[in-house]
Amino acid sequence: MQNVYIIEAVRSPIGKRGKGLAGLMPADLLGKVQKAAIDRAGVDPAKIGQVIGGCVSQVGEQSFNVARIAWLSQGLPLEVAATTVDSQCGSSQQATSLGAAMVASGMEDLVMCCGVEMMTRVPLGSNMKGGGPMSESYFSHYQPSSQFQGAAMIAEEYQITRADADVFGLKSQQNAVRAWAEGRFDREIVPIEAPVLDAEGKPTGQTRLITRDEGPRESSLDGLKGLAPVPGQEIHTAGSSSQV
Repeated sequence: MQNVYIIEAVRSPIGKRGKGLAGLMPADLLGKVQKAAIDRAGVDPAKIGQVIGGCVSQVGEQSFNVARIAWLSQGLPLEVAATTVDSQCGSSQQATSLGAAMVASGMEDLVMCCGVEMMTRVPLGSNMKGGGPMSESYFSHYQPSSQFQGAAMIAEEYQITRADADVFGLKSQQNAVRAWAEGRFDREIVPIEAPVLDAEGKPTGQTRLITRDEGPRESSLDGLKGLAPVPGQEIHTAGSSSQV
């Protein structure tokens, strides 16, 4: 087995629905990050044996092997193969694991692992239109569930209260705000130039440079206490959940 090393790691800022990154197609966003990783690492892109990208909703603008479309959108070598992986919330992590395994086994010497998900343009669940994948056989073994139901079940099992969740949400925001203030994310961020959209979501012809995550903000425990919980439960709110 060969040793495996990460020689560079970069990312785009994390956007919010309809905000700064919304004017970019997913492949263009991912392609910009792929190109930045290559430039910073100083490697010859033609020597990359495989590009492996994670993506959950592989439909519409994220279909047709988006990891490869992203690569080609930057004019990178046509001869480099690419694969897009769907392992749901762990898609990019699985892409990284597969890439590491390829290097460790000696199958490849240099692999790019990446991922993209743009829920403004391809909302979560878009690939379920026309009927979901769960058959009667599936439901003979498992009951229907959702992330909300899963969160409620975990909270019940580990005795997590609404107060616990509010404190966790507050600390998460505080940690993110402090990390940005201390410059902890500066090195990994790839500034992204994105089209500016008007109120109807159409390009204005202008662009803006996105350099920071759009989610972190100042918060307070009193503010979190005032948020309504997710319908059907009493614990989780928008303030203690992922911005997805």
